[in-house]
Amino acid sequence: MATTTAAAPTTNGRRAEGRARPAGARGTGRRRQLPLVVVGVLLVLGCALAFADASLHLGSREEVLVLSQPVAAGQVLSAGDLRSARVSTGSGLAVVPVDQEEGVVGRRAAVALVAGALLTTSEVGAVPTVGAGFDEVAVGLKPGAYPPDVAPGDRVQVVPVASPSAGSSTAGVTSGSPIAATVLAVDAAPADTSNPTVLSLQVAKRDAGEVASLAAAGQASVIEVGG
Repeated sequence: MATTTAAAPTTNGRRAEGRARPAGARGTGRRRQLPLVVVGVLLVLGCALAFADASLHLGSREEVLVLSQPVAAGQVLSAGDLRSARVSTGSGLAVVPVDQEEGVVGRRAAVALVAGALLTTSEVGAVPTVGAGFDEVAVGLKPGAYPPDVAPGDRVQVVPVASPSAGSSTAGVTSGSPIAATVLAVDAAPADTSNPTVLSLQVAKRDAGEVASLAAAGQASVIEVGG
């Protein structure tokens, strides 16, 4: 019995060769594309978040105080030392808003400030305790030259005294007039040292130079005014 074998189809006289794809090839290609899609989505989301963050920061800018000129440590701030600038509130600094300028003008700079720097609350010290028309003078006094219980707020007088002579251990009162003063602070010397106790005195501007000269020469004594 004759057996008939079907010939493979040919193309242009050549046998067509079937090139079958592996079963998992298509799935592998799709799996390779999936991470790229995820990365693209994450990039889009990241850009959107960055844009939103920048928009929020731009929208929250406010007017704050900036130094218009250098200010030394201890110098009293004036309106001429300050100007306004618009900055982002997300700077992380405790800046001073423009509407709080009156609260810093007239106060001392706690540190040296440079022109163009943002003014922060930590850089502003306390309001000076010296009144208008007065100066503050530091007077160093040895024990016996001041009342031991003198305290801030006491009214005192600075009395000129002569330095002890070579043959005398005590100082004598000179013919100079006593100078009225008010005690602002007392920096007591440690008991086991020979350092003087320093009194910060508020005196009239006209007397400040004389008190400073007496203190420098060791010719000042302080008495407390009663009542």
